[in-house]
Amino acid sequence: MKTLSVLIVLGAHLPLVTGIFMVTAPRTNYIASYGNNITMECQFPVESNFNANQIKVYWHYVLDDGTSRLVYQLMNGKPVLEAQPQEYRERAFLLLDELRRGRAVLEINQVRVSDAGIYRCLIDLNGVDYKETALEVRASYKHIETIKTKEKKETEFVCQSIGYPLAEVIWYYANGSDINETANTTHFTGTDGLYNIRSVLRIKAETNDAYLCMFWNKELNMNTSAILHIKEVEKTDENFDKFPSKKRSYLIAAIVVPVTILLGFIMIVSCILKSKQSEQVVIDPMITPAETECEPP
Repeated sequence: MKTLSVLIVLGAHLPLVTGIFMVTAPRTNYIASYGNNITMECQFPVESNFNANQIKVYWHYVLDDGTSRLVYQLMNGKPVLEAQPQEYRERAFLLLDELRRGRAVLEINQVRVSDAGIYRCLIDLNGVDYKETALEVRASYKHIETIKTKEKKETEFVCQSIGYPLAEVIWYYANGSDINETANTTHFTGTDGLYNIRSVLRIKAETNDAYLCMFWNKELNMNTSAILHIKEVEKTDENFDKFPSKKRSYLIAAIVVPVTILLGFIMIVSCILKSKQSEQVVIDPMITPAETECEPP
């Protein structure tokens, strides 16, 4: 209410000072990517004897009903941080060094979907004037997650992504031609304001065609897409079939080779022991030399 009263008082002077003091906006529209930083500005005339302690700067967010919400306030060259709403604290700043150049630059960090809208920059310095500018927030559907499930008579394709504004999902054959099947597309809005979109397409025909899902943002005239192949599903299944056989072969080799070596070693040791025993015993005339020898394994 206090802020609104200040605006009413300042606005009452506008008809008297518009010819003397004028605020301009170098841009009427800004575009920011979700999670990035953005700077918006308005400009005003400064004299050689400019004193930053005499300027008042107000940045407001204009609501749909015409009222406004404070974003940042500078009184007599000093930030009024206690008046700044919680959602803008440590996110919205005024670049104070730019004031001497006649620029009131507002910086918003970690842009949110809720930051999109109309902003009003009001300057009180030897007169009062304001200008408005718009901020658009975009979050590209650049990361598309795909899921493929092959059943006996059908193959299910799933494309899902997150972005803003709301996009439409269109399915095509990979060569660009239309398909007859209808996809089931749903969405919900997360706590961050982004749209979570999931589109499911079921193909009944047994084909090896490739399919394309495209997220088309009509408002921004932008699209991103992903291609899904049935063959990839089949190759994956074959790889899983071959892996156990190879694994079994390695397992058999790992068992047979050590056992064979062990048996050979036992036979050699047994032969050596028998030879030593034959040298120590008294030679029995009934024993022939062939019986004291050890046959090679």
